[in-house]
Amino acid sequence: MRLKTTLIIVFGLLFAFINVSVGQLLYNAEKKFVVTELQHDFKILRHALEQAHIGLYRYSGKESIDAFFDSCYARIDRPMTEIDFFRLISGIMLQVRDEHTYLLPSADYWKNEIGQTTYSGASSKSKARLFPFFIKIINDRLFIENNLSGDLSLQEGTEILAINHKPAAEVIAKLLVTVHTNGLVETFRYRNLEQFSLNQTYNRFIVHYAIYIGRPDTFHLEIKRTGAGQSQSVKVAALASSEIFNNYWRRYSAINDSKKVKEFPVNFKLLNPRVAYLRLSDFHNYVWQKYNLSYSTEYRNDFKFIKDRNLRHLIIDLRGNEGGNLAIGMDLLKYISIRTYRPYHYHELKNYRFPSLYKYIDDSTTFDKYRDSMFIKVAGNVYRSDPRLSTEVWSRPMEPVANPYNGKLYVLVDGATGSAASILATLIRVNRKDAIFIGEESGGDMEGPVSGDGLSIVLPNTKLRAEVPYIKRVVNLNGYPNEKGRGVMPDYHITPIPEDLTGNKDTELEFTLKLIQGQ
Repeated sequence: MRLKTTLIIVFGLLFAFINVSVGQLLYNAEKKFVVTELQHDFKILRHALEQAHIGLYRYSGKESIDAFFDSCYARIDRPMTEIDFFRLISGIMLQVRDEHTYLLPSADYWKNEIGQTTYSGASSKSKARLFPFFIKIINDRLFIENNLSGDLSLQEGTEILAINHKPAAEVIAKLLVTVHTNGLVETFRYRNLEQFSLNQTYNRFIVHYAIYIGRPDTFHLEIKRTGAGQSQSVKVAALASSEIFNNYWRRYSAINDSKKVKEFPVNFKLLNPRVAYLRLSDFHNYVWQKYNLSYSTEYRNDFKFIKDRNLRHLIIDLRGNEGGNLAIGMDLLKYISIRTYRPYHYHELKNYRFPSLYKYIDDSTTFDKYRDSMFIKVAGNVYRSDPRLSTEVWSRPMEPVANPYNGKLYVLVDGATGSAASILATLIRVNRKDAIFIGEESGGDMEGPVSGDGLSIVLPNTKLRAEVPYIKRVVNLNGYPNEKGRGVMPDYHITPIPEDLTGNKDTELEFTLKLIQGQ
């Protein structure tokens, strides 16, 4: 019996070893693809963008984009690894300047070389070692927001002056240009380089540092502790992503950490007897469903509360809201608009059939829902949605609820107010011109993003993953004089200072309350 047990253990270990070895052999990050393979992948990506992306030439003309394509193609003159090729062609997606248009490494690279870097899902078994901090950027200075390293002495608010002998400002500048944005909005890059949300796809600072700068086993940090007169040098070990996120849950999930608090998508409360506060931190359906929430019920109850108490000051907080289902924002609009409003002019797209790309798309069945009768062909071979369709209600005049809220309205926005949340901020700006905006420029072009349905393409050789949206949402700006490519500009530009970070102070909210107090 003992011999049988021993054999079982031996064979079990051998089987596990073989599985690990085979798994390692299945993906080789150092594998180099020949020039013809890389050129083939490049041509497919270019074809997809040119065929589908309605906003390809929105911020840079066709001549400029074509020249960039040609320049990138000319640099495919030698065999490259997947990640070398990724670094080269990701610049194409950045040129488009749309947050929904981006490139990711292959699923195998992600699994083996990065690991699980989101807050949900099973932890990856990847041993890749990464930068073990969530950071905050204030005036191009780098601060620790969450310490996830093995050195517990590094407190939140500690300034990182240099990483591996590179000044923090140099590191920030190098990584900022690797982050996609919307139009000419730079605040979006800064906030997305940080980890602003529990539901953010991944921590861009951690991942982009690994991809574009390196993956050292040890980080040599030059730091300045809060209140200290002098800087000092410390060494911090890099950690696997599973360790980093386990440290977050162990150290921060039970305390009043801003990320954990804002995981709950909505919060309504009285800040004082005069002021109601409505925070909307996420518009993704799955987040609301996770907490068994109904946005229509929430709004109905919240505005009944406001009306019953005759409250005349309402703060709507859209900071850190990366978007999701626009219906969640649109349903709010009817409670705060005081006259008829029309959210959209129309939806616009180049095409809605992509037969030449089907074999590269994860799921082409979504195209079946688009009937020819849904679109009207206009000049330039562009299609626009037919506003007469029942599905196009947002492209027609809409009425607010009876007795909508007409009191003082304050809206908090930042660079992380993106996609659907940015559209909501825009619609509030242009339909409630008396609203006061506080914070920093919102993350999306006021004219609307290219978003909604898109092509999820896997390039056949390198397996890089490209997201190519193809529907442009043309927002009705109601005569508001916006600047092309820019987001909603705040009436009061207020951002935190380093001291606010260490004191867990909500700078923008405190400013708003003082503004109200003076009225």
